[in-house]
Amino acid sequence: MLKVFIVSDFTGETAEHVARAAASQFGADSTAFTRHRYVNTKERVEEVVGHAWDSQAVIVCTLVDHALRKMIGELSQERGVPLVDILGPLLRAFEDRLGRTPFETPGLLRRMDEEYFKRVKAIEFAIRCDDGRGAEMLPSAEVVVIGISRTSKTPLSMYLAHRGFLAANVPLVPEATPPEELFQVNPAKVVGLYIMPEKLVQIRRERLRILGLDADGSSYARWDRVDEELRFARDVFRRVGCRTYDVTNRAIEETAQEVLDFLRA
Repeated sequence: MLKVFIVSDFTGETAEHVARAAASQFGADSTAFTRHRYVNTKERVEEVVGHAWDSQAVIVCTLVDHALRKMIGELSQERGVPLVDILGPLLRAFEDRLGRTPFETPGLLRRMDEEYFKRVKAIEFAIRCDDGRGAEMLPSAEVVVIGISRTSKTPLSMYLAHRGFLAANVPLVPEATPPEELFQVNPAKVVGLYIMPEKLVQIRRERLRILGLDADGSSYARWDRVDEELRFARDVFRRVGCRTYDVTNRAIEETAQEVLDFLRA
């Protein structure tokens, strides 16, 4: 198994993400990763290179400090340690074209700026308002996803939250009256998800099978139950006056992109 040392003057997430993308081409058991964070002194560089030589490892680094980047390159070459410098070539190319030197400040990409805080707030909101919880917060939502079980409400909400939108989702069940707050939300902020009944029956039967339950003996995957739920959902969609999306055989990303285009219009 190949050992890969991720070396960074910050958290190393960027380097590890790139390295894992490459490692995936060789199989899940081909590599073992060790992340060396906050390598920001010459002593730490020497220590890491020495450890890599002892372990017969490959180094993948994202050091923004020019002196440390140069040092790790020279030491790795001397020791015969394979080194992949991800940022160095890009920094040099940008410097040549822009005509100015980089800041050489670790972690600027992850700096807790306004956009970062917005995403964190949105994710926390989506968790608190998942699957009908936090109904009192619905009027504060930027988008509310509604639909019956297994129409991907939660995945879509989380996807939108990662894009910075305050997203909530509400399940529609014939036996339960939707929260009154749902009808107080601007219809333009509500997204209704529907699906073809034959596909939904298939999805639900598979879900029951995975859970070790009897698909034939459960009303959850029966045609009459699915039809009842879909009729109820269509009635709620009409009452709310919301935009609807067919999620049959569609990836979350496809639906999410349409919703995002609508929200940003």
